[in-house]
Amino acid sequence: MAQRFTKDAHKLGLTIHADFIVGLPGESRETLRNTIDFAKRIDCETIQVSIAHPYPGTEFYGYVQDNGLITIDSMTDESGHQLPNIIYPGLNRGELVEWVEKFYGEYYFRPKTAWRVVKKAIVNNDVPRLYKEAREYLSLRAKRKRFVKDQKATATAASVSAAGD
Repeated sequence: MAQRFTKDAHKLGLTIHADFIVGLPGESRETLRNTIDFAKRIDCETIQVSIAHPYPGTEFYGYVQDNGLITIDSMTDESGHQLPNIIYPGLNRGELVEWVEKFYGEYYFRPKTAWRVVKKAIVNNDVPRLYKEAREYLSLRAKRKRFVKDQKATATAASVSAAGD
């Protein structure tokens, strides 16, 4: 239904922005892969990928509390960018951030999509904004990679420590 809607909207000249939330209960490498592939099939002009966060008073918060999955870690970094603050069985926090980056990379770095973004910026005389957003994205991408690297180092240190006990 989403694919048909998007196709029809494009025929009418409408611009579509799609939001995706990753990290809800049951998330796995397979569901993440399926979501990325789905996003590429519907081919909206822009996307946003958010990490699920349990807010007090929500059903999700009750679920992570009841199952001991919530951490004391912050939901954001110092710049306000999202970080996971729950434990994902079978999928560590660093890997989830890595999948978010993979999602954006696979989506926007397809030739057709990259050209569409650049062409729109040129036509709308919006190249300075695109340049600014590209710089911000590359900075955020570097932060995500550091977070993933730090998470892997922490996991390695924990497993070494556990093996020595």
